[in-house]
Amino acid sequence: MKLNRMLIAGVIALVCVFNPLFAKGTKDAESAKSANPVIETEKPDILRMSVLNGPSGIGMVPLFENAPDFDGVPSSFEVSASPQVLLPKLLKGEVDAGILPINVAAKVYTANKQAVVLAAITGNGMLSVISRDTSVKSLADLKGKKLTVAGQGGTPDYMIRYLARSEGIELNTEGGIEIDFSIPTPEIVPALLSGKIDYALVPEPFSTVAAIKDKSVVRVLDVQKLYEKACGIDGCEYPVMALVVRKAFAEKYPVTVDLFLQACKKSVEAVNADPKTAGALVEKHTLGLKAPIVAASVPRSAFVWQTASESRQNVERLLSVFAEFAPESIGGKLPDDGFYLK
Repeated sequence: MKLNRMLIAGVIALVCVFNPLFAKGTKDAESAKSANPVIETEKPDILRMSVLNGPSGIGMVPLFENAPDFDGVPSSFEVSASPQVLLPKLLKGEVDAGILPINVAAKVYTANKQAVVLAAITGNGMLSVISRDTSVKSLADLKGKKLTVAGQGGTPDYMIRYLARSEGIELNTEGGIEIDFSIPTPEIVPALLSGKIDYALVPEPFSTVAAIKDKSVVRVLDVQKLYEKACGIDGCEYPVMALVVRKAFAEKYPVTVDLFLQACKKSVEAVNADPKTAGALVEKHTLGLKAPIVAASVPRSAFVWQTASESRQNVERLLSVFAEFAPESIGGKLPDDGFYLK
């Protein structure tokens, strides 16, 4: 049990814890850029990025190992303990880019005079219901049972509400599903392993930790599949991790930002191609997770690279779910067109 807690203690819960579109518009924009290349009259002294401790930084870890130079502009990468630590750095200009939960990114944009813009989605949904009860095949099979949920006020919270409603299932009523937020996220897996609880809705890498420690614990429900069914659209995904850039920085240094985003894309691709190496780097650069857990969880973690325009429809769809249940969680309204980096 002590080992379980040590493995899990380093994991920061996702508090928030998604189909390309505008393809023609993207191609047209790329053609326009080729025809009219942007030339920066000056360059920044450095490009600084911060990621959150835990899963959000995994996709960027190759950049921690080899910080790129963007046509003469050096870069630096650091880890922040939480969004509450990262946000002031972004707003003060102490860092130029960061990864935030998508609803937090939207709220910052709306509440802080469009201080940041969404550059890309680096991670899609990775929620699962885990249990030893393999008779659970659908959400309806959880009726009359208690489901412990990680992250009240974040994506897991509003996602389970949305999915239950889409299937006509009552929550916290007799004969419905009882939702429990009483256990802190890092303690959910130990509670499941000890038999204190029987069903849990958790993000990666928690489900991987549970499966590694006890082979009888399995992912009985894949929330991505449930969400796609509820959307009624093939390929409907929900974004979790948003790469944002300070708007002023993006407007002043578009060439540097473009080179930076190309490097981020390659970084995510490298992680997906070689989870073992990524795990070693995550542990080396103290991103809060052990190498074996990262290596095992990456294939299930939905690390992606989707530009702002490619992901916009999925972003707006998920933010609409947040807006329905808790408008304040996204700043009171959906962000406007300026939120999406062109």
